[in-house]
Amino acid sequence: MSGFFGLLRRDGAAVDPRWLSHLAAKLSFRGPDGTNIWTKDGWGCSFAFLRTNPGRQIAQQPVTLDGRFFLLGHVRLDGREDLLYALSESVRALAHDPMDEQLLLLAWKQWGEGCLQHVLGDFSFALWDALEKRLWCGRDFIGGHPFFYAHVGGVFCFSNTLRIFHEVPEISREFDELFLADFLLDGQSTDFTRTVYRDIRRLAPGHFLKFEGGRVSEERFLRLPIEGPLQFPHAEEYIEAFRELLQQAVRDRMPDDAVSLYLSGGLDSGSVCAVASQLALQHGQPGHLKAFTFSWRPLFDDPEPEFAALTAKHLGLTHEVLEDVTFVPFEPFETGAESTPEPDSEIFLARARRLSQRVAPHARVVLGGEGGDNVLTGQAWPYFLYLKKRGEWSKIVRTFGGFFLTHGRFPPFRGGFRTYLGSHLKGKDEWEGYPNWIVEEFERRVRLKDRWRQRRITPTYEHPYHPQAYAGLHSTYWGGVLESEDAALIGVPLETRTPLLDLRILRFLLRLPPVPWCADKELLRKAMKRRLPEAILHRPKTVLRMNPLDALQKRRTWTAGKFQVSRGILPYVNWQKYIETLEQLKGSLSWTMLCPMALAHWLKDVENEGGIQ
Repeated sequence: MSGFFGLLRRDGAAVDPRWLSHLAAKLSFRGPDGTNIWTKDGWGCSFAFLRTNPGRQIAQQPVTLDGRFFLLGHVRLDGREDLLYALSESVRALAHDPMDEQLLLLAWKQWGEGCLQHVLGDFSFALWDALEKRLWCGRDFIGGHPFFYAHVGGVFCFSNTLRIFHEVPEISREFDELFLADFLLDGQSTDFTRTVYRDIRRLAPGHFLKFEGGRVSEERFLRLPIEGPLQFPHAEEYIEAFRELLQQAVRDRMPDDAVSLYLSGGLDSGSVCAVASQLALQHGQPGHLKAFTFSWRPLFDDPEPEFAALTAKHLGLTHEVLEDVTFVPFEPFETGAESTPEPDSEIFLARARRLSQRVAPHARVVLGGEGGDNVLTGQAWPYFLYLKKRGEWSKIVRTFGGFFLTHGRFPPFRGGFRTYLGSHLKGKDEWEGYPNWIVEEFERRVRLKDRWRQRRITPTYEHPYHPQAYAGLHSTYWGGVLESEDAALIGVPLETRTPLLDLRILRFLLRLPPVPWCADKELLRKAMKRRLPEAILHRPKTVLRMNPLDALQKRRTWTAGKFQVSRGILPYVNWQKYIETLEQLKGSLSWTMLCPMALAHWLKDVENEGGIQ
């Protein structure tokens, strides 16, 4: 996505154009296709343009149609035909086919803040109402692209790039200790709106922000509807409806030129690749596609590349398996590269960066298969309870009995029975896993034990038959996952788009009867029949064959205790106790156990860059 930064001074003082040009240059790692700045009446904006879809994005921002509303940010819209129809009178006033930013401005002019419930796509933007002196900021429901902001004194600023805030003198680099406390526990904050810096906040997915009169308020603008299950007369109707939606989602996300595809050996990414391949063939552009598979070889035997190769061959795709022989936890980045904007729990991030750099030369847009697990590996038990509550016993017999007759087994209930039975038999210890290596003063200051208890409260669910999927989609999970693929972390201007997280698909899937369609991705397997190899269609859901940390320990190529700790971690972690805990650990070393080490490495990098005050 293009890079953007905006600053508003409430006193109306002019913003230095030279400083804005400096910031635009800082943002050019996101947008190498040109920069521009804009300043007016206490406003200052910097923009760096990344060309990803010719003819749909405007190369210079902010964008305005009437001199009242000014838009700065990333906007990529889906379902343009429907939106154009709804805005037909406004669109006719334009002399050309509108760009996506212009479409959003027209929608805002027609519906105001309610327009965010009408538009589909990926967006992370700010919109200034020069007449009302009001700033609106929005981030799409899934949260595919980041949005940060800070309000300090008389200055309000925003950007999709966290590090750029360090260039604003009014903003402190002091850390948010609650963020650090959460990160030490499991690598992420319970409050997604926090960043590692006290003064800088993150806008949550599916929310808009309003800044007016020196006050900031946030509000969720969209919740997915909870509706009754679809009841089509014929099974084929479910399959065809899904195929049509998936084709729309992929088509809307495919650029006019080259596109990369992430291809694992499974169903989700294979389905996206199959549809993309079909669309490219229809337009006579099969050569525009290239699939990439990330491999864990030679660390351990990874079967994914072979399965991915089967799919690529079946679809006629150019295919490259990306391997890297270096497996060094917390390996330093290449010389001259900056540290990550925040601590990151990915211990092989330097390797991931190198592999991403091999994807970017083919295309700046990559389609991924994320999202298929949300609803399509649904729970049968809540659906059984839903039907039971409604007294639909005959449907229970037909549905569950029919599944047994066709599959020779009952669908996975996933009711949490084993977990409940295990905890009931051995007794529930609320302090199991609580760290003994936290510095006591820090522990008291952030009330870490209270935060630990809060994490273990059993969640409540709203959706009657897709409870966990619905809760997961309304959490900040996908925003965090997709931020990990942002250019600020992977080091290259590469934009990931996720068709299976399209809102049209999600609304459809949340109305699917979990049995049979969401039992081990039954819908996807039937929808892709003859479009994917039989070996892929019948392959069960698989996890990584081996824990990479176990493989490293087995090879004796890495030991956690060898790291020379930086002074930055000592106010938070008793390092000697922490290392002793690692050495005494029995069984596999979990990724979360290395969160203190991830934080220590990040603090050391920041210290070396002169960022700790």
